Amino acid sequence: MTLGEQIQSLRKAAGLSQEELGDKLGVARQSVSKWESDTTIPELDKLIAMSRLFGVTIGALLGLEESEGADHELTERELQALEAIARKLAPAQEPAEKSKKKRRWVRVLAIVTVWWAVIVLVGRMNNLENQIGSLHYNISNIDNTVSQQIGSLTGQVRDILEEQNSVTAGKNYETVSMDLLQSTVTFALTATPREYKEEMRAVFSATGPDFEAVEMEGTLGAGQTFTTELTCPLTDDITLSVGFVEGDSVVTQQLGQVWNLLTDTQVGVMGNLGWSMTGTGEKVRFTSLTADVWQSTWGLYKTREGGREITVTKGNLRLWVGDTLFWSQECGALDRRSENQGIEIPTEGLTVGVGEKVILSLLYTDSVGREEEVFLDGFVVNEDGRPDMLSPYEDGWENNYPWE
Repeated sequence: MTLGEQIQSLRKAAGLSQEELGDKLGVARQSVSKWESDTTIPELDKLIAMSRLFGVTIGALLGLEESEGADHELTERELQALEAIARKLAPAQEPAEKSKKKRRWVRVLAIVTVWWAVIVLVGRMNNLENQIGSLHYNISNIDNTVSQQIGSLTGQVRDILEEQNSVTAGKNYETVSMDLLQSTVTFALTATPREYKEEMRAVFSATGPDFEAVEMEGTLGAGQTFTTELTCPLTDDITLSVGFVEGDSVVTQQLGQVWNLLTDTQVGVMGNLGWSMTGTGEKVRFTSLTADVWQSTWGLYKTREGGREITVTKGNLRLWVGDTLFWSQECGALDRRSENQGIEIPTEGLTVGVGEKVILSLLYTDSVGREEEVFLDGFVVNEDGRPDMLSPYEDGWENNYPWE
């Protein structure tokens, strides 16, 4: 297939007329026609543009098969191959036109040679880009590896220094039990002094940001190890320590810090309040209200044996208008979301004034017997008589709920 025939085939496959192809390449229809009839040969920039337009390589456009990674001078064999390609690209002509055909063949050979050189150059550039990309990747890997090694080494040095400065040869703590109704937690604490001396005592302690230190004397056991069980208020930040007492001297060592104990026990519930309304102005009448409620997260009750989930066992949906309880309805356990959807709230006699809040809350009891009421959803009627959504974290009213 000649170059002209190849262009014509690709143009028709793309569904383009000669005029449309000319418009895309910035040439007249007549130029496209001359290319396809092999009267003239496209310039190199037009060939590049056609290769991009048709989604083929220049080599494919010429009927060549592009050689990847070609980065050498043309051999005698390759020159012979180019001559064969040039003869293939040149259209068949009558013997009487041999002289004209020869000149055309020379032009085609020159152009093909230039194209080949461009392909070789592009191949070299692609290889260089790949090598640069590989180099960047290797440098990044080296940097990450070095950073990890430095971090690991820093941690090892810190551990060694802590071990050298530690007054304990061994230490441990674990959660034994929780009393969620009394909001307390009990820990089992263990500490072995690095250098035990006769009449040494160990005093264990728990401290937190919202309670005074709680102390408990340790009992000396086998291996010169002191142990005790200590009960303190249940909160989210508890520091556990041991102090080894020798006469009037006390040396203190931290056993560990416990985070999010209280938060982890709390159940998460969520809900939506849907409505439709009529009228605007100082008083708005609601024609329908619906409520959805479900349990979003489960609490965790921790013991020495492990933990167990805390769920909502029963609840009471409540609608507040201002500071007045307007409606309430019991709902069951919230472990199945589909059972508490689209609950109808009666709206007879319900009018809401400008600036007045409407709040949907849930008064619930969890599986360990704790009772709590939480905000689910709500709105306030604005000056235009339209509802604006409420957030419990805005305007500082989260500590001033109507049920408190």
